[in-house]
Amino acid sequence: MKKVISIALALIILFAMSAVFSSCGETQKELIVYTESGFAPWEFTEKGKDDLIGVDMEIAKYIANKYNYKLNVIDGPFDSIVAGIDEDNALGIAGISWNADRANAVEFSKFYWCDAFQAVVYLKSSNPTLVDGAFAVSNFEGKSVTYQTGTTSQITITENKDNWKIKDSKDFSEVLAALEAVKGSNDKYLIVDSQVAAQLVAANPDFAYAAIEGLDAEQYGIVAKKGNTELIAKVNAALDELLVKGSDGKNQIEKWFDQYSAIAPED
Repeated sequence: MKKVISIALALIILFAMSAVFSSCGETQKELIVYTESGFAPWEFTEKGKDDLIGVDMEIAKYIANKYNYKLNVIDGPFDSIVAGIDEDNALGIAGISWNADRANAVEFSKFYWCDAFQAVVYLKSSNPTLVDGAFAVSNFEGKSVTYQTGTTSQITITENKDNWKIKDSKDFSEVLAALEAVKGSNDKYLIVDSQVAAQLVAANPDFAYAAIEGLDAEQYGIVAKKGNTELIAKVNAALDELLVKGSDGKNQIEKWFDQYSAIAPED
């Protein structure tokens, strides 16, 4: 009987050790997140620091933690995000506005931000005409504009360049480079999302910004490879949690927006 008990105990220990070793050998699944820094408060680096932070980075971390993914953030050109996603475990989280062309190329999540407007950053000395606080499109006549490549700002310019009588336009891979091209010139404007415009102006006191008159608000979503509805369903479940309003009337994304809007980005 003692021998039988000893053998039984030995088998129990052996199975327990096998389970431990098997668990230790499991590989955590990776979640790739493509983004583009320099788009504060959504994704950017703080002055004097190297880590990428922002609202979108918090959303990425939340999704990774919820599903026990190992997060791998890849910072690259914005215009390559939608065109370049081809992995089943990859997302684009970079303040990506919905439009029909993008929706045909990738899977979109539900919207997590619905208050993005195309705005103009301009030198205060240019003294443009404002209509009820909005940038009058008549200001564009005979002027030059800059923008970031692959953004909805580029689409806005393409669709309205003739009607607004814009003289010429120039694209840049980064927003800060597009802003630099406007410095020192009252004949150039930067077109960019309003939240980003607010951050740029806060760091550059010679500039002001205003939303463009007559344009509707844009909606931000998270994107995955076309057909990858399984991953988007997970994203939507996480966004549902983040979009629940607290007792203060704000959801978690709005709270992150307030938090990161108060942090000065790297120049």
